[in-house]
Amino acid sequence: MEQEDYIFREINRISIPNFFITVEISGNMNVRPSGIETFLHAKYQAILKGISGRKFIYCEDGLRLIFTFFPTDRVVDERYALKNKLLMKKR
Repeated sequence: MEQEDYIFREINRISIPNFFITVEISGNMNVRPSGIETFLHAKYQAILKGISGRKFIYCEDGLRLIFTFFPTDRVVDERYALKNKLLMKKR
């Protein structure tokens, strides 16, 4: 849990205007990622330039972080809405 807390604190200190960012963590939890801030700012710039995707995968030494950018000024697009996975499987 200590490593996850470190990752969450790192993401929390990064300022990305007009977006709330979620992260899913998997893989090698012994890695302290060093390029998260650069990665997130690059993806933010891509969004500002018109890229339609909002999910981005960051990998470093077996650690895998899946970031999702949610805009804070409008309703979340249906394809990025957080849904109950059990409900999705039943359909």
